[in-house]
Amino acid sequence: MRFDKFCQSCMLPKKHDLFEVGTEKDGSNNNDYCKLCYVEGEFTQLEIKSGKQMQEFVKGVLKEQVIGKVKRWFYTCSIPQLKRWKKRKCC
Repeated sequence: MRFDKFCQSCMLPKKHDLFEVGTEKDGSNNNDYCKLCYVEGEFTQLEIKSGKQMQEFVKGVLKEQVIGKVKRWFYTCSIPQLKRWKKRKCC
């Protein structure tokens, strides 16, 4: 799977209507992350410290949107392999 087509934090597809590019402190774009996860050079949800925690967060959001269990798993199973989480060895 090509992960470059997704936010490297939450796996929101870049082609999704909600996707807006994240920004650096100088206002330039950061194409790796969406604006829901990364603004002005910092991650927005500092309490989320691991890919596993991000999976649970995204599953909760999808559940609120009445997305079925199988689709929730499918949409989140690769989150720990994304750039933000893969480089982290521990919480």
